[in-house]
Amino acid sequence: MSDIDRIIKQIEYLTAPARQAAEAMNKVIPPQIQRLHETMSPAIQRINEITHAFQPYISQLNATMAKMAKIAEHAQLWQEARKQDVTIMAENGWYPNWYTFFYSPEHEPESLDELMINHLNENWDEISSKIIELCPNRNHILENAFALHKSGNYIASIPLLISQADGICCETLKSFLFTGNQTEEKILELIENDEISENILTNIFLEPFKLKNHHNVGISKHSKTAKDKAPNRNGIIHGHRRHLDYGTETNSLKCFSLLSFVVYSTKELINET
Repeated sequence: MSDIDRIIKQIEYLTAPARQAAEAMNKVIPPQIQRLHETMSPAIQRINEITHAFQPYISQLNATMAKMAKIAEHAQLWQEARKQDVTIMAENGWYPNWYTFFYSPEHEPESLDELMINHLNENWDEISSKIIELCPNRNHILENAFALHKSGNYIASIPLLISQADGICCETLKSFLFTGNQTEEKILELIENDEISENILTNIFLEPFKLKNHHNVGISKHSKTAKDKAPNRNGIIHGHRRHLDYGTETNSLKCFSLLSFVVYSTKELINET
């Protein structure tokens, strides 16, 4: 027997158990299943090849989805932080506008008043232009109010700024900001009717409508603390003896911030959603 014949016999001997197991399986597995397996094998192999080829893209997609989840989480945190910001602002008689959250002062302000005074003075032209652009039917009044403020006539500018904020709010929400204030109910109604879509911006900028408005504190509930936070609309309009000292730059800017907030939220945010 040649060496080759001996090697072949050894291979046959070693592979005999595997051949016997395969023959047994062929007897057990129906021919249809075998044919199906033979038919499907190329397709399965092709699917495996495609899956392998797309694996880098799948990994990239998973990574992208993870990043998107992280971004959504950060957006939620940012929204909650801004809601806290506008709450603190409103509690102190200030309101945000188009540029508030993008304002970056050169020097760290020592108080919220200092921050907002600097912000409104530095962005006065941009804010006043946006207000006039969005409220053309009131330009003759608004331009006078702005001119009075710039000239330092705060006693005259404040009543005009307050009254126009009230009227502009009523144009969109059909509710005055001060008299018979039902703005929160109107906003909730618009949201329920899908006339306002809830998103990050609307959730932030509509928040102050739900908060206590210090400008509208009743004269009978007057206190020095409340007057320090915001000029009292009722006391000023009715010429109450406790509200004869309202004519300050800070108070005029607080009314300007209220006006800009009302214009932005009602003329842009609500009307565009």
